Amino acid sequence: MRSLQGRENLAIPLGAIAVLAWGFGPLLVRGIDASAPTIVFWRLWMAAPVMVLAARATGGRVTWPLIKTVFLPGTLFGLQMICSFTSYQWTSIANATLIGALQPVLMLMIAPLLFGDRTAPRQVLFAVIALGGIVTVVLGAHGSSGASLRGDLMALLNLGIWTVYFIRVKQVRNKGIHSAALIAGIFCVAAVMVSPWVLLTSHDLGSLHGTDWLLILAMVLVPGLVGHGFMTWAQRHLDITLSSLLTLANPVISAIGAWMIFGQALGGVQIAGAVVVLAALGGIVLEARANAAAAEIVLSISAD
Repeated sequence: MRSLQGRENLAIPLGAIAVLAWGFGPLLVRGIDASAPTIVFWRLWMAAPVMVLAARATGGRVTWPLIKTVFLPGTLFGLQMICSFTSYQWTSIANATLIGALQPVLMLMIAPLLFGDRTAPRQVLFAVIALGGIVTVVLGAHGSSGASLRGDLMALLNLGIWTVYFIRVKQVRNKGIHSAALIAGIFCVAAVMVSPWVLLTSHDLGSLHGTDWLLILAMVLVPGLVGHGFMTWAQRHLDITLSSLLTLANPVISAIGAWMIFGQALGGVQIAGAVVVLAALGGIVLEARANAAAAEIVLSISAD
């Protein structure tokens, strides 16, 4: 039990690091002067061998049975990447990430039905407060954010696909599959599945220049290797509601980065909203740890 508790205590900060890494993803996409299909193609094909090597280095292997197991989540991951990258280019980064941040609301309803996760009332309260902070961050930049309806609709489609992907990865991870091998298999499947679409729709596959390649490499290493690697490992040891709730930090990280790098204004109201989000996330984590500690005490008393 102590070993499991220790892994959960480690999973929370690793999940937080993963969310921080994901927060840089939209900024990297926005900085590349190429179409979304081109970015998706090169990001996946550059990442796939890196993930395979990382899996082998940590004792995992990408096998044919694994590929069959991850075929659905890999396909969903490829589709999600297409939708998310397109939304980052078609609408404001703040709007795109806000819509994606609605996922925890869906998970609070779905997780008890699929996984039997118990959601504490205070976690729900903190989630509502965090979402309120996110709305404040986004609406505070309404006049200068560059939002568009088609981009918001693409972000909404991304939300649906990402939620199904998140659930499926949790189901597969619960079978005890090696986390690095799992994410490597997902990237390999995604790269193959999106290639026909990219070859049909992209007009600038060969247009990337030096800076673009560096940004794609950063996407492979930061949101990819660190973000997906850490979160996939953490999902084995966290309730899916908690790992999903941690992603509420994404819009704050991305909005601050968009202000600093791309000049998307961030006013006092937005800063206040960001503080609310981070404070609520802190409450969610503390509540989760308190619940885990209480469960350990109950089990210890029962064992005695």
